[in-house]
Amino acid sequence: MAEVAAPPTHATSDSPGVLQYGDPITDLLSSPAAGAEASAPTVAGFRAVEWNDLIAPGLSGEEIYERYREQIEAVKPGSPKLDEIYAEMNDDYDAASVNPALNSQKIQLAGFVAPLTYDGEKITEFLLVPYFGACIHVPPPPLNQVVVITLAEGDSLSLEDSWGAIWVAGTLDAGVTDTDLATAGYSIAGPVFGTYTTQ
Repeated sequence: MAEVAAPPTHATSDSPGVLQYGDPITDLLSSPAAGAEASAPTVAGFRAVEWNDLIAPGLSGEEIYERYREQIEAVKPGSPKLDEIYAEMNDDYDAASVNPALNSQKIQLAGFVAPLTYDGEKITEFLLVPYFGACIHVPPPPLNQVVVITLAEGDSLSLEDSWGAIWVAGTLDAGVTDTDLATAGYSIAGPVFGTYTTQ
């Protein structure tokens, strides 16, 4: 396991230096508070991927919206028909499939922790998600934005480290897993992992 360090903070207009529920990992890693100083080691043999890479081609939120745009523009705002269109669009978004091209690929990905299994006060299994508080304090993302991480025997993540951004590197399995918190479209077993550091 990679050495872990103290979790980073995130500057927001509401509360500088503190992660807010719903903060996406992309904002944290590109924010002035984290900037170039938020870093993870590059793990040899693993390809760094972004959360958008986990979405199958043609099924991003923008692409799904574009398919419904003309219908949305053709109806009167506030009409029941518009509600029906949005409901159908949301169903498409929620059912958006995983990216089969990533199955069995060795990847490295950053995200936040939603704990699933504990050994005493240590976390041994968790969901990796793209925004802070997902599955716990804010609604779960679609299944292609949830990865079940099962740590190798003897490895664990402390509760303190679970509050910040982490990175994992492992072999991605594209297969649906139902958990108490959310349905995951991917899993990684026995990854190398660590927390982001700030200098």
